[in-house]
Amino acid sequence: MELNHRRLNRVDLIEVIGRVDAASAPQLKQLIESLFADGRYRIVLDLSRLEYISSPGLRVLIEARKKARDWKITDLEGGDIRIANLPPRIKEVFDLTGFSSLFEIYGDTVEAVGSF
Repeated sequence: MELNHRRLNRVDLIEVIGRVDAASAPQLKQLIESLFADGRYRIVLDLSRLEYISSPGLRVLIEARKKARDWKITDLEGGDIRIANLPPRIKEVFDLTGFSSLFEIYGDTVEAVGSF
């Protein structure tokens, strides 16, 4: 797995490339946790080049979503994990696990970043 991170004004963009499995999920978790430690709770995950995600990878996503959403500026504004460019194969996994209804999913990164 390869992770590319870009810090924007209000949002952090993480491109996830390759496979997120039991061996690589801790690397993704560590990057997200380091952003949280810096007070960065608005994250867009660009999954356009994600080939595979296992249950440990899904667990990282759901835990990050919960922690991000627990951070609030106001009742109407706070943190979140948003998904961009979900490949069809990974969308099937999201649909089967119920993740499609838990995450806001966008067709491109510009739209996802602009949603914050």
